[in-house]
Amino acid sequence: MSNSESRDEWTTGTRQAASHAVVAEALRQRIALGGFGPGDRLPTERELSAAFGVGRNTVRQAVRELADEGLVTTTLGRNGGTRVAPSRPGRDGSRAAITATIRASLRDYMEYRLAIEPYAARLAAERGAGAARRELVAMLATDVADLGEYHRCDTAFHLGIATAGGNEVLAEAVTRARAEMFVGGNALWLGSDWSRVYPAERDFGSAFREEHEAIALAVLSGDGDAAEARMREHLHDSHRQFLALLDQFAGQD
Repeated sequence: MSNSESRDEWTTGTRQAASHAVVAEALRQRIALGGFGPGDRLPTERELSAAFGVGRNTVRQAVRELADEGLVTTTLGRNGGTRVAPSRPGRDGSRAAITATIRASLRDYMEYRLAIEPYAARLAAERGAGAARRELVAMLATDVADLGEYHRCDTAFHLGIATAGGNEVLAEAVTRARAEMFVGGNALWLGSDWSRVYPAERDFGSAFREEHEAIALAVLSGDGDAAEARMREHLHDSHRQFLALLDQFAGQD
């Protein structure tokens, strides 16, 4: 199976797994944390679809659910869009409790990914086909214009490694872990301050290359030890990034 085919399968699997209820809950938590305040306009349907890796119909259903709860209002016209409704006493849950829940979920998923993805990188290095390993390096030159494209490239890279090793069970585990984790996790990135994680001058493309180059080169060279170690380091760095974003909301008044 080619990497492009695996990416297509991931897209299909993610869209099935990420129901509108899951997307609605991710947005609900983001609003409760203050990431979107009263009167703030939510990202566009296209942006939400790209961030969550779901179809636009899923996004529409999720927004409709929030509207039914009175969390958001949608207006039409040039200045229309979906905005967070004025806060009502007792509506929002405890920010500390929500933060703790997200933090625990991130911990669980990252521990799971640490258990499987470094070994997947080792397999890709030690027995991956030459073409598949070279494609991972070629991905580093991808033009990454925005956050949605960054997430798509990041997913393609990690699933390219998972499939290159030739273990279908392991590849499915990596696919499932990412699909489940990033629906909620990516909500933290929407509209967030990029400089909380990266230097202000660093663009999406540079960030993608710098985070993945050492892994790709280790896999290309067939060095299983290095590939496993670089992937482990990368996942630890990713976990710290998510926690930095979460701390941004936890520290808001």
